[in-house]
Amino acid sequence: MEQQHPERDTIDVEQGGGPPVGTAWTLEVPDEGWEADLEHAAPLPRIGEKLEYIGEDGRRRTFRVREVVHVLQPSATDRPPVREESSSPNSTVNEGSADRAPSSLRAGLPRVVVAAEEAPVG
Repeated sequence: MEQQHPERDTIDVEQGGGPPVGTAWTLEVPDEGWEADLEHAAPLPRIGEKLEYIGEDGRRRTFRVREVVHVLQPSATDRPPVREESSSPNSTVNEGSADRAPSSLRAGLPRVVVAAEEAPVG
């Protein structure tokens, strides 16, 4: 019989427990009309922080974080089963859904809105 060790069931931040150190997020550059999702988790930048972007050609650009937007979406438990949907299961818009409040939410990718600090070189 396996022994229970309650002290091993919970670990504190110093022991590696607690919330994850990063998350995926979307970088949004509205002045240039582009955005991109991070492929892996990274710390979420704060307003005023500087981000450095290294392009495929090796050129470095600097951006300043202007806004961080936390995104919420209805969870799967709050949506009707696919067989009852009137639109594609991949659709993000369901007619009539604005009339009812969600009962359960999930987090979407946070959006990090930035502005270039300097014009691209070349």
